[in-house]
Amino acid sequence: MAAVVDALAPYVKKLITDMAQEEVSMLLGISAEITKLEDNMEGLKAFMADAERRHITDTSVQRWSTKLNNAMYDATDILDLCQLEANKRRESRGGDGIERKLPSCFQPLLFCLRNPVFAHKIGSRIKELNQRLESIHKEADKYKFNIGLGSNPEPRKLTAAEPSSYRTSSLVDESAIVGEQIERDTRELIHLLTSSDDNHNIKVVSIIGVGGMGKTTLAQKIFNDATIQEHFKTKTIWLSITQQFDEVELLRTAIKHAGSDHGAEKDKNTLTETLFHTLSSGRFLLVMDDVWSQKVWNDVLSVPVRNASKKQPGSRVLVTTRSAHLPQQMQAPLHQHRVKPLENDDAWSLLKKQLQPDQVDGIDQLKTIGMEILENCDGLPLAIKVIGGLLSTRYPSEHEWKSVLNKPAWSLTGLPPELDNRLYLSYEDLSPQIKQCFLYCSLFPKGEEIIGDVVTRMWISEGFIQPLDGSSIISHEYGFQEMATEYYRELIKRNLIQTTKEYSLTGYRCTMHDVVRTFAEYMAREESLVVVVGREQAATGMHVRRLSIEQTVSILDWGILQRRESLRTLIINSRVNFHLPGDSLSSFSSLRVLYIRSADSNRLVPSLSMLKHLRYLHLEETDISWLPDDIHKMKFLLYISLGLCKRLCYLPGSIIRLVHLRSLNIKRSNVSVMPKGFSELTNLRSLYGFPVHVDMDASNSWCSLQELAPLSQLRDLTLYGLEKVQDSRMAEKAMISSKRHLGYLGLNYSASGHTIGTGGAEAEQQQQQSVTEEVLEKLCPPTCLENLRVIGGYFGRRLPDWMCAPASAEFKSIRYLRLENLPCCIQLPDGLCCLPSLEMLTIIDAPAIKRIGPQFQASSSMAAGGSAASTSAPFPKLRQLQLVGLCEWEEWEWNDCEEHMDVETAIAMPCLERLQIKNCKLSCLPPGLASTKRHTLRELYLYELSNLIHVENFPSVVDLDVFDCPELKRINGLPMLQKIRIIRCTMLEVLKGVTALNSLELYDATIDTLPEYLRAVSPRYLELYCNKMLYESSSSPGSSEWDKISHTGRHNIVCLED
Repeated sequence: MAAVVDALAPYVKKLITDMAQEEVSMLLGISAEITKLEDNMEGLKAFMADAERRHITDTSVQRWSTKLNNAMYDATDILDLCQLEANKRRESRGGDGIERKLPSCFQPLLFCLRNPVFAHKIGSRIKELNQRLESIHKEADKYKFNIGLGSNPEPRKLTAAEPSSYRTSSLVDESAIVGEQIERDTRELIHLLTSSDDNHNIKVVSIIGVGGMGKTTLAQKIFNDATIQEHFKTKTIWLSITQQFDEVELLRTAIKHAGSDHGAEKDKNTLTETLFHTLSSGRFLLVMDDVWSQKVWNDVLSVPVRNASKKQPGSRVLVTTRSAHLPQQMQAPLHQHRVKPLENDDAWSLLKKQLQPDQVDGIDQLKTIGMEILENCDGLPLAIKVIGGLLSTRYPSEHEWKSVLNKPAWSLTGLPPELDNRLYLSYEDLSPQIKQCFLYCSLFPKGEEIIGDVVTRMWISEGFIQPLDGSSIISHEYGFQEMATEYYRELIKRNLIQTTKEYSLTGYRCTMHDVVRTFAEYMAREESLVVVVGREQAATGMHVRRLSIEQTVSILDWGILQRRESLRTLIINSRVNFHLPGDSLSSFSSLRVLYIRSADSNRLVPSLSMLKHLRYLHLEETDISWLPDDIHKMKFLLYISLGLCKRLCYLPGSIIRLVHLRSLNIKRSNVSVMPKGFSELTNLRSLYGFPVHVDMDASNSWCSLQELAPLSQLRDLTLYGLEKVQDSRMAEKAMISSKRHLGYLGLNYSASGHTIGTGGAEAEQQQQQSVTEEVLEKLCPPTCLENLRVIGGYFGRRLPDWMCAPASAEFKSIRYLRLENLPCCIQLPDGLCCLPSLEMLTIIDAPAIKRIGPQFQASSSMAAGGSAASTSAPFPKLRQLQLVGLCEWEEWEWNDCEEHMDVETAIAMPCLERLQIKNCKLSCLPPGLASTKRHTLRELYLYELSNLIHVENFPSVVDLDVFDCPELKRINGLPMLQKIRIIRCTMLEVLKGVTALNSLELYDATIDTLPEYLRAVSPRYLELYCNKMLYESSSSPGSSEWDKISHTGRHNIVCLED
């Protein structure tokens, strides 16, 4: 793969150039060789683009590329060894004055001169490498590569405003949903899945279509529909099926997703019985996505699912597949639904959805050429999204779009079936570095989320990321993570990976479409391998650089892995069969990334320190109970992740000598103390799960909160066990407020750390609360913070002053705030409304709050005690507000001052788009929330509001849910409302002022007659879920209830009684 050369060349050249600049090459006697090496690299780079294109179908070019790639990888190993030797000698001798004056990236080269034997060895290896490259360059002449193609430039730099424009959603990819067809298909299939019948056999519904047609998007839309979730309660199970699946692992996954525990069982018969009993506890929906063979049903799932459905009539199975013959082979009553290609208008709408907001204006002027481009996409949503993603990187002009239309990749012939011209067009447009990053994503198992922070750190560890200033990752990491994140976002924007969850602590979470994965696996086939069931022996390839073992592989022989000495990345998601003695990691001399999860890995711990090139160590959810005492020998180690390692109770003291360490994750492990001297790790950027230690004895070997003070480079920090801190001065010494780079702060308390006393314990409780409040006050974050979470059981009655006005106004960067489990907090702080950048506010489980006063959403100046004449918008950028579990909350007072109604900025929450309120005693929503000047609130979700009487005057709401509101009587004045779901609101009498209503869902098994308000509305679609009596009286013309709904559009009436 020729792109490897372009991707690694900047890294290799930078270190070689440093040698030349410091005259080290001359002193080593290899000055001429260094010059030749630079010339050869430049000459080879000139025809890399043509080599990569021809490499797809020309086996001789493939062999030539392999030689070149091997040379580049060897170059990185040589330079690493130089660094290691320098570090070793620095530790044994210490640097003199001259060395301390040199930049750190040059010091290792000077150290080499102090070891003539090593200098000669390095010089010989560089000379041999240069000879290989010269030979490769000569061999290239016979291929007559086109040097005019060149390599793609770096992608355009993203502006600061762009990250917020990336599409995010839950499980449904909203960017792929256009047109009325998918809405009709969704309603039709929901009706099939929820309608009752007298047949106790399981009903199977299949969605059929070619790859990239939108089968999974349709299935996800159905799976996440509120009606489906309500109808099947908690028994909705999603299984992503691989082509080669492991029966035992599939059963274990099904049991877990069904809400039960398989107890690490490995016997198929036992697991089958467990799944049967799990499914028998309630009506269920099982979704099997991307099924390739009937064996997954006939040999594994059929027996437990069929037997359980006899006990739970109405259970259903939904299958997505590319095979038109598979549904008949499943031997079950079924309905087939074929997904159709998009019509032209829908295809154009989907293409426009992929563009950036500033590209849409006037885009219809390009419709003619756009339709020519779309002709090549055959109505496939995936192809349209990928090409739309490519166009989003271009200026929207006829010239730019024609350049895409005229790309040679459209007409490439002789491509293997794994390659799609449209995907290749997008791939070819990437820079060499981003190509490598994209192909790397295919190493993650099908259906598993790609976590932003995880994959970007792997890219850095592999050497794919080089910042513009050319700095070394060991000497200086500024810019590495930022550039890796930019590459990640570029792949999202181009739809080569797709987001599954909102931005969080670990970055965007993404998946890779199966069609895209197949393409990426093929392009990386010579260097990367994903091992699945039936392909275990494929892991024996001698030149494989990256190996990923999927969870579906039950057991893989460790001996097979040990023969892969050239590996740079090893990802293990399955159990490994060890053969003691001799099972170690010592054979992986070039490994940069080691990612092991849920595997028996404790036996590998003694050999960890042998991985001298390792940068990334991920052992989450493993059985490790210790780390080696000589872990300090791993000089290149940058990232350590040990989360959820329940047997891990301590870290070795030598970890403080890993001076280049950038990230340490021990959250939800059992590590309760940190080694003294932890403050030496001054390069840490991320620290997750730091356990608070309160022993004040200075003679012990553990560190306290104050050792966080020197860690000034921290970007992410989570503290655990804060309820243990009994002296606020300890918190103050951590100097959290001085960390000027901190972007995320998580403050975690243990709910069991405090008990709410009674009687004689009241004074002690008040004292504990006072200390708790003082500690949180001293943990004031810096004003640059973007994401704050206080969760787990904060025991104080009040939140800190820095959350109150006027101090809160200084936090100009906070975008996300989550307050969870506040058992004693009686009032929300008045300063939250002053946070100028706050976009998402979540408050969960605050049972002591009974009232939210006007100060909560007061104007920022009024909250600070200023005059009303200088008001600015409270919560000026808040988009989502979630208030859940305020179970005693009865009043929400919201004063709208009439004299300010003509001032636009006086409207609180002017950007609010989504509001969810659940489990409280509110009787009404405040009029200020329903202001006529509020134009952005589109989604309103009201669940379990036991005293709610009416919902009125929301001019912009499009989507409304009212669930389990037993006192609700009136819904009125929602002129833009398109979809409403009413579930168990039996007292509702009035539904009017909803002139735009398109869809109405009514779900209630307790009513025997249809509500009269149905006469006053005319939705195009009516979904009714009711008991048998009402079903019979309303389902056909002439029935007693028919006249209440006869004027509406299409009906779907479902009986909830089997």
